[in-house]
Order: sequence, then structure tokens, then C-alpha cells
Amino acid sequence: MRTAVILGVIVLIVSIVGTVWLRDFQSASINAHAKNSESDRPEKVVCWGYLDGESGVAKLYPRQFGDVTDVLPENTHVDTPGKVLLQVNDALARLDVKRAEADVTAAEKQLAEARKLPDLYKLQAEQQEALIRSIGHERSNLEQKRDREIRSLPDPESKLAETIKKLYTEGLAQLDEKKKAEEAKLKQIKLQDADLKIDQAKADLDAKKARHLQATEMLKHFQIVAPSAGTLLRVNVRKGEVLGPNPMAPALEFLPDGAVVVKAEVWQEWGRFVQEQQDVEIEDDTFKGEVWKGKVKSKAKWYAQVRSPVIEPFRYNDVRTLDCIISLTNADRSKLIIGQRVRAKIKIN
Repeated sequence: MRTAVILGVIVLIVSIVGTVWLRDFQSASINAHAKNSESDRPEKVVCWGYLDGESGVAKLYPRQFGDVTDVLPENTHVDTPGKVLLQVNDALARLDVKRAEADVTAAEKQLAEARKLPDLYKLQAEQQEALIRSIGHERSNLEQKRDREIRSLPDPESKLAETIKKLYTEGLAQLDEKKKAEEAKLKQIKLQDADLKIDQAKADLDAKKARHLQATEMLKHFQIVAPSAGTLLRVNVRKGEVLGPNPMAPALEFLPDGAVVVKAEVWQEWGRFVQEQQDVEIEDDTFKGEVWKGKVKSKAKWYAQVRSPVIEPFRYNDVRTLDCIISLTNADRSKLIIGQRVRAKIKIN
């Protein structure tokens, strides 16, 4: 009986305490909402961010994989774009280039030969016409000889004359066949289209040149070149290492030269107060150091998850944030370190 009474008292006390707590929590929520209303704007909004190049750090991969034959060390500064940062073994690709060069050379020779065809066809036609004329002369001479022999006979209508005609008829028929054959050859020569063959040779040369250009361009796929002037921040591969598809990390991380900015993330709770051109104070988030001045250069058009959901002190990964870019107005570029975590205090106008 005593136990039941004690339990009843405990339940009563818990119910009273819970009711009071719930009332206080609701009041606190209402007050907090009122404080965050437009009528009670904060003086400053504090957010976290990182020093970064305005264009960000480029993560670079080779487009063709294989053995790494050369790579520049970390912290190398590149003055001009196009410098080779990493080289993959391209021996087979270079053989393709040589083969394409040989094909181009052969195609050029074929085009040169094709350009000689008009003169060659003209010469062949003239020679063939001369041959046909000579056959005609030979036939005419043979007919004249036949006629002279027949006229020399006492009786041109005799059987001997008929025999002579038959003998000459066979020779004349052979000459006629020969003339027809040569005329057919002449017709075939005249049907040859030199311009068409020249065009075909040109097209073949263009195709070979395109394949050579393709093979040459493929060599670039075995390299990583600097997209601009900048600094090679991190090298994740080593000489002799074999690069394959689906890498766990980019081969290189490269920072283009340019202004250093703060890429900050403002919680959604305070995002509506942030506007462009607002003044900002920036300082290191881990120690009390130099305070830099800046301005809000731009802000995102949406609330999104944090860019880098890493576990760090005082950092929440389960809130929506508004990305902001803050330009620095009085910072010494030589003292700024990319990736440095900073705390930004945005002055609300």
C-alpha cells in the first residue's frame, strides 16, 4: 500500500514538472521567434568559412590512364598555362602518331601522282590516236597494193584475181579488228576522269591528315597541363604509379592565381539578413590573430547542405546554409593560406 502511494506521488510530481517545462519551452520558442523577426535585426551575423581562390581549387585527372612517368612536386608555381604537370606513359600513342605521319606522306605522294593524270591521259590519247591513224594508213596501203596486183593481171576478173582478193581480205579484216580494239582503248582513255581522281586523292589526304591530328591530339590525353597560372597544391600520385579508372582522389589539386576570398556558409536562420556589400570582419577560427576586413561580394540563390560535411568543433552538418563569397579588402596575400578556417562577422545594415 505504501509503495502504491509513493508511486502515485512520483507520477504527480513528474506530471507537474513536465507541464511547467512544456509551458516554459513554448514561451521560449515564441520569444526566440520574436527576437528573430524582421523588427529585431541582429547587429552581426557570425558564420564560418574557408579561405579559397575565387575560382576554387581545381581537381585534375588525366583523360588516359597508365604508368606515371613524371610529375611536378607540390607547391610548384606555374607562371603560364599549358605547362605539363603530370605525364602518363604515351609510347603506344606516339607510335600511332608515326603511323599517321607515314599515311599522310603516302597520301601526299598519291595526290602528286593524281595531279599528273591530266597530262598523262592527254599523252595516252594522242598516242592512241596516232596508232589508229597508222592502222588506217596501213590498211589504205594494203588496199592499194591489192588493187595494183589485180590490175597487173591479164584478166582482172579471173579466178587468180579472186584468190588475191581473198588473201588481202583476211589481212584487211585483221587490220579492221585491230583498229576497233585501239579505238575502244582510246574511248576508255577519254572516259578516265582525272579531276575525279584528283578529288579522291585530296579527300584521302584530308582523311589521313585528320587521323594524324587525332593521333597528335590524343597525346594530350596522357598529360595534365596547368589550366592557368597557379600553384600545384597537392599531388596524390607518384612516379611509377599506375593510374586506373575510378580513382579514389584526383591526381592533382591545383589553385589558379587570383584573388583570395572567404567562402562562408550562413545558417538559414540568419540568411535573410545578409546582403551584398555588407561589411565583414574575418579572423582565424582557432586562435586570436589578425582581423581582416572584407565585404559580402555575392550570395547564393538557394539554401543547401554544407559543401564539406566534415566533423569539426562547433560545426553542424544537418542545417541548411546560404553560401556567401566575401572579398578581402586589407589582407596581405602572402599571409593567406588556402583552406584556413575562419570566422566571419557580417555587419547587418
